[in-house]
Amino acid sequence: MKNIRLIMTFVMALTVQEASAVAYCAVRDPVSAIQQFFPDYTSYEAVDGAVDMSVRDLITEKLPNVHFSEFGTHTLYVVFKDSELLGYVHARTEKGDWGLDELIWALSPSLSIKDFRYQRSRSMARAWVESDAFVDQIRNLDVDGLVALLNAERDDFREPLPGMALSARDTSLNAVRSAIKTILITDHVWPIDSAE
Repeated sequence: MKNIRLIMTFVMALTVQEASAVAYCAVRDPVSAIQQFFPDYTSYEAVDGAVDMSVRDLITEKLPNVHFSEFGTHTLYVVFKDSELLGYVHARTEKGDWGLDELIWALSPSLSIKDFRYQRSRSMARAWVESDAFVDQIRNLDVDGLVALLNAERDDFREPLPGMALSARDTSLNAVRSAIKTILITDHVWPIDSAE
């Protein structure tokens, strides 16, 4: 009886780990997110992909100090209007100041930032980071444009963003770093022709 309990506990622990791994970087309601970012879409395709060591190496070239186990399997939502590619939707989970933040990114076909929103965050700075004042400063930026906002170590802004309160610095920085990772993962995990 004791061995059965031990086996059941082990199986349950594996099941919980597997379930949490699946939801780690997932868009919980893809249709709602896609409608918000691409209101005139007609269809989308969900494609899974895994981040391997070569992609991790590319990410750490742009963003040092990324945790080695931060990446795994991701789902990319490829969004269409009839046969026209409108863009991509991709979720990232990041360590925030009050737990894990879940961000949903909308990318253009050329892999620049179209828009984003939080799926989950307890940060007091969330309102600033989701505001037009912040989003307009990163909209249409690609990886190089986003990296240019950061200092040489990529652990702070080169200079404060206009309108950003000091209390929103860390959350804003997390969002910019998340955007960089999102674009790099999208570009290198899936074979995308990024011509607009």
